Amino acid sequence: MKRCIGLLLFFSALSNAGEFSSVVSPVDGCSGDFFTQKARIFNVVTICATSSVPQDKLKHAANVTAQWLDNDQNGQMDEPNIIEPLQNNHATLLMSQSGFSDEAFEKLEPYFSHMIGQDLSADETAPSFGRDASQEEIHHLIVNAGWQPYLPMVFSDKSAKKSDLYKQWQLAEQRGWYSYDDPTCDDACKTVEFFYLATAAYLGSSVDLKSDEMRIKSQKELKHLLPDLVSLMESERYHYPTHMWPDGQYRYPGNITLTSQVE
Repeated sequence: MKRCIGLLLFFSALSNAGEFSSVVSPVDGCSGDFFTQKARIFNVVTICATSSVPQDKLKHAANVTAQWLDNDQNGQMDEPNIIEPLQNNHATLLMSQSGFSDEAFEKLEPYFSHMIGQDLSADETAPSFGRDASQEEIHHLIVNAGWQPYLPMVFSDKSAKKSDLYKQWQLAEQRGWYSYDDPTCDDACKTVEFFYLATAAYLGSSVDLKSDEMRIKSQKELKHLLPDLVSLMESERYHYPTHMWPDGQYRYPGNITLTSQVE
């Protein structure tokens, strides 16, 4: 499983240990023995949630996932070519109430070798006030598990490949349009973080652009300063999400399967 602090699997020491106790009948299809709820989206992305995650937060995350995959909201995945990599990489969103403990991480460790995952806490999902982090964490997951393996020369975050996206991150950083000063975030991490914020600028999510991390704040500015990045997003070779910012109001619930294991 890929990991980057602030990007993949940040495990909070403040979590409730009881949330990660083994249950008698964990939900099928999820790593670990403490997940009791699951959502399956388009049969390509799985969300595994503990019993402490409210069902409305799980549903919201599932709807956001569906909107990233079906961004024009016509009931079908926009890019069929990411289906196989998402399935092969067992793309999984792991939901807890407030973050995973070290003990929970140890329980999940055996599964990380064959799974690309991302964590998301219910506390930061569709909160009453502040930014909804579900759009970002789910975007990271789909990019890492789907887009990168599908077209590595376009979307890879690896310096060795020098993908189109990687070059655009370098250009933005060199010209002072993007900076991320977290010392735990390497170049791969910064590339994926940059891509998310560039997508936020393109689709108009102003709440994600309040900090100075990304200094390009609109689609107009993005087209003027990073036209090659816009061309990457709008390429006719594939269908990257360019229609709407996910808001959790997905139109086709039939593409989402929810499962709850009652203890």
